[in-house]
Amino acid sequence: MLNHAAEWLRDQCLEHLGVEVEYLPRSGQARVVRALVGRTLFRGENRYGATVRTEARDFLVSSLELTDEPERGDRVRWNGRLFEVLAPNGEPHWRWSDGHMNTRRIHTKEIGDAHDE
Repeated sequence: MLNHAAEWLRDQCLEHLGVEVEYLPRSGQARVVRALVGRTLFRGENRYGATVRTEARDFLVSSLELTDEPERGDRVRWNGRLFEVLAPNGEPHWRWSDGHMNTRRIHTKEIGDAHDE
């Protein structure tokens, strides 16, 4: 029952709050998916012991639309910008956003203008 509620909530969020992004896997076919846009703040220490904060642009995508596991180096095109799938400090580059594995949270870093590619 909770899984159905989580699926319904995911679908409502993507329908009413989501945007279209183009997912560009390193291998395979590019496709347009709906995603919620978010961010994650990572904290780590540099070699001098100072705290370094890094912000990632996140794209939350339904596991039904993106069935393959995102790979480091895949790209996302959104809002005229290009983002590469990765995360700092050895962190995983994606994770499940819910306990029922309905939504993938994909961490990315902006790498430039989408038209330069």
